[in-house]
Amino acid sequence: MKNLIQSTLALFLLAQTAGYSQTKTVETNSDQVATSLKKKSTNTETETETQDTNSFLGTYFLAEADFELEIVEEDNKMYIISPFSKDILIQTNKTTVHEPTRGVDLELIAKDKNALKYTQNGYETIIKRVKSKTTK
Repeated sequence: MKNLIQSTLALFLLAQTAGYSQTKTVETNSDQVATSLKKKSTNTETETETQDTNSFLGTYFLAEADFELEIVEEDNKMYIISPFSKDILIQTNKTTVHEPTRGVDLELIAKDKNALKYTQNGYETIIKRVKSKTTK
């Protein structure tokens, strides 16, 4: 039993380390894609996209995995922060952002401003916004 726990822990740490090592490469590639997408958009589209990015920002609870995801904006870029990584998000359209490292799509739900549709490798679920622990 002790060996099983140690093996599981070692695999978890290996997976976590691999995720951290890929972050810089993905940020570089994502920056290139984001730059090319911005060049194609007009000024009015950019203003609309800026308004829509604020709709994504916040902390969400992924019940199936029992952890929180936070979407933040830093230096005019959106990032998704989970307990084991921080990855850049690329806006694919007005209602959807994509995280290229793990293939996650997050989509705004028209009738629910406190939830996002989470899609990854064919799996879909709804993640709910949670209130900040620091905000009263």
